[in-house]
Amino acid sequence: MMLKSSTTTSNRKGDDGNSEIFISALHATISKLARKNGKYSVAGSLLILDHITSNTAIHLPINAIAKYAKDEYDMIVVVDGAHALLGLPLDMGSILSTGSGQHHGESGHVDIYLTNAHKWFSSPRGAALIFCADPEIRNSILSRPAVVSHGVDDGFLSRFLWDGCRDYAAQLSMPAIAAYWTATSVDNVRAEMQVNLKEGVRILLSRWHPGACSDGGDGADASCVEKHSAEAGLTLVPLEMHAPQMALVRLPNHISGGGEGTSSEQRNSTDAKRVQDFLYSHNIEVPIKCIRGVLYARISVHVYNTADEFERLALAALKCHPFS
Repeated sequence: MMLKSSTTTSNRKGDDGNSEIFISALHATISKLARKNGKYSVAGSLLILDHITSNTAIHLPINAIAKYAKDEYDMIVVVDGAHALLGLPLDMGSILSTGSGQHHGESGHVDIYLTNAHKWFSSPRGAALIFCADPEIRNSILSRPAVVSHGVDDGFLSRFLWDGCRDYAAQLSMPAIAAYWTATSVDNVRAEMQVNLKEGVRILLSRWHPGACSDGGDGADASCVEKHSAEAGLTLVPLEMHAPQMALVRLPNHISGGGEGTSSEQRNSTDAKRVQDFLYSHNIEVPIKCIRGVLYARISVHVYNTADEFERLALAALKCHPFS
């Protein structure tokens, strides 16, 4: 089912790189609050981070951000990892903080980690996971679920296990799904998704921006796409900063808009919906995102996606003229 025969992967920044960009942004935001309310107004505050951002498909370095937030401001850090299960290697031992008794130098700094199983893990809807290794937080912030039912006073697991008249089919399916991914080899699945994403981006750029990222021809060169697509304004950020299985690719110039600082008209969320609805009418399901006045297709690539699907998306978008 792969788009290309190779499953080699390049080094990704992931949780170890580009952290200074995000820490600087967090510092700037907190500094504004501090100037208004005093430095310690944020102490003990709740910081919620996306592991992979839904709107922009950026893979955040959560470990570095969480460490900064706790070391500098003693914040409680919650990570929304909705797109992370299966899509990223999740080692909760290195992600989670164990609380005030944690030894100096231990790598975990996240207090609560949440993730959905119906996205990349491919379970039925309704299955999700919550991780917390800090006994104090388990017995304070997480002492009561939103829906209280049997077993609420019988410990952390029991209080979240039963929540009324839920259909538990999604949860009961998870052992079989986990066994399938294990037998398939999770590392190979992730590698395949990453290779497929790069090839999908290359196909779209070859069709939508011919010659913009190539070695002289109209087709996009794979090496150029990986290293220079963001510099050319063709992807939102470098592929190494995007999630391994998701990216934002700029739509063809006649519909993408010019964004800030150009003579081309800026787009808005209404324009994005018009393009998305057009593609849906052609049996193509893909979110269209408006970022700083420019329209992008947020592509998501699993092991079952094929090159033909990206070709269909590319050609359909070229036929879209919603603003003429």
